[in-house]
Amino acid sequence: MSSRRSQAAAVGHPCLQALALLCSIWASTVACPVRAQDAEAAGDGDDMVETTPYARVIVDSVALRSGPGSNYRQVGLALRGDVLPVRGRATRGFWFEVERTDGTHAFVLGSAVYVHEVGPDEAGGGRLWPRLFAPPPLPEAHGEVSITFGMLGDAGFMALRPAFYLAPEAGIELTAAASVSQAGRLLLGAVGGIINVFPHSPVVPYIVGGGGVAQSAPNADTFLLESGRVALLYGGGGLRFGLRYRITLRVEARAYAFFEANRYVTKEEYSGGLTVFF
Repeated sequence: MSSRRSQAAAVGHPCLQALALLCSIWASTVACPVRAQDAEAAGDGDDMVETTPYARVIVDSVALRSGPGSNYRQVGLALRGDVLPVRGRATRGFWFEVERTDGTHAFVLGSAVYVHEVGPDEAGGGRLWPRLFAPPPLPEAHGEVSITFGMLGDAGFMALRPAFYLAPEAGIELTAAASVSQAGRLLLGAVGGIINVFPHSPVVPYIVGGGGVAQSAPNADTFLLESGRVALLYGGGGLRFGLRYRITLRVEARAYAFFEANRYVTKEEYSGGLTVFF
């Protein structure tokens, strides 16, 4: 009897092994999809976009300051409905560090804003490519200084142009410029007006016009003017491109008329450069 039981156990042992193998295969086929779903869920969690808090101005206007306190210098102004990314909170007082539209940082009083989360479109304020463009600081500026390089006719040209604003839309512009070629050189000094169209826009068209004097020093008979001083008039316009971090590019075209005793000569300027507001 005992020998028969041992034989049955011997026979049953491979059967149990086969059954266990089949059970393990079945368990692996059930468990794999579950693990794949868990991995996919974990991957979805990794792809979640981190949200950033934004401060919405809830008063008519609030000063943006260089530090967390009313005694710090005012660097800007935010109006009701403006939305600014929050980058931190001051360790003293109820002040938030926010990022301005030009990429620079400032502090705003906490009681003047409501901090919440908004979508990317609303955070951009509807601006064109907010990660690249920012409105030029014309509304807050008293003036600007630009330096441009280009061509006046077929000669090289460089101009330094400070401007002083009576309002964001209008101001007075001064010009000190030089044009140099193999045929001679020309120094220009002028004063005129500048009109800014859409001063709150990231791209600001402007119109200029005025007059002044030019000092000519020819090296050859082919130079556009005779030696000496002549009067000039100019008119034209251009575009400013406000970029983040208070970088503003400027491109423009102007037409000049130089008046000699018995004739006048016209030339066109095409130039571009940088401008700084103050």
